[in-house]
Amino acid sequence: MKPHDRNGFTIAIICALTLEGDAVEVIFDDIYDEPGRGYGKQPGDTNAYVTGRIGQHNVVLCYMPSMGRSSAASVASNLRFSYTEIKMALVVGICGGAPFPSGNSKIFLGDVIISDSVIQYDFGRQYPGGFQRKTGVKETLGRPNQEIRGLANMMGSLRTRQNMENDISNYLSAFRQPKLRWHHPTSEDILFDSSFAHKHRFETPSYDCRCFSEDRPNEICKEASEMSCDQLACDHRHVIRRRESSDDSGVSIHIGTVASADTVMKSGEDRDSLVREERVLGFEMEGAGVWDNIPCVVIKGVCDYADSHKSKDWQHYAAATGACAAKSFISRLPPPPREGS
Repeated sequence: MKPHDRNGFTIAIICALTLEGDAVEVIFDDIYDEPGRGYGKQPGDTNAYVTGRIGQHNVVLCYMPSMGRSSAASVASNLRFSYTEIKMALVVGICGGAPFPSGNSKIFLGDVIISDSVIQYDFGRQYPGGFQRKTGVKETLGRPNQEIRGLANMMGSLRTRQNMENDISNYLSAFRQPKLRWHHPTSEDILFDSSFAHKHRFETPSYDCRCFSEDRPNEICKEASEMSCDQLACDHRHVIRRRESSDDSGVSIHIGTVASADTVMKSGEDRDSLVREERVLGFEMEGAGVWDNIPCVVIKGVCDYADSHKSKDWQHYAAATGACAAKSFISRLPPPPREGS
């Protein structure tokens, strides 16, 4: 039932990119209003909201003005100011994935990562020998609350995870309309060796190209970073894993630690180092900002492998799988109390 006022909303979804919010709007069962109309907000709240229903739950979708931790923290603070009954926020969208997080497990493009914890990996000190991340109890993000820990354990069970993966497959049908851009990409899912950088391999006339720096062999110039692997002729002999576009194995859900920072991870070697140290599954930019303001869960589709070869080819599909996973997650939450009860 449509709530009478903002107090009838207990779940929020926060998105940093427009394409992420667009995907979430597709999975709403009902949309109550559009930005600027409907339930309003408190004076001074600069957030943009869309309200609606997912299953039995009234949900407020919040569009962030920009990416990053500080923007996410500001958005979460304003959200609590206007929607005072919010009990949980889902940070939904796209992220970079760790292709081999631990043991024999593998993460592919389009898979979904759900957090049971979040670490802020850019908080620390820069020394001459390298960056040292702060890991003290007072300097790290706290544990999730009991409800979120319980939900994470439930989703970790084989039966629940398989049911959620089936949900995602079913919900994706809403994204297959001809005019929508959420379809499974035709480009292959290719993983390069982490030491093989996305850079110029042949001499280039560009005077500011740093790809051939002897002092910094891992340096990549701006021009190269904006080119595709085909344009740079990245050597496929360095491909260590390939998943054909015709391989329709479905979306897998992975539950574990998500790494959050105010920077985009675009280094395969740094990615692998953090995976070894913290067993992280994915990399994103907003979870840490929301974490200290509202109990939250990060739910994101994997659009790249957090290395220098990342492209935007998989972003729309990953946004769709992330949104579908969020809907499946919400459907497993206890039904809200009736208004006035």
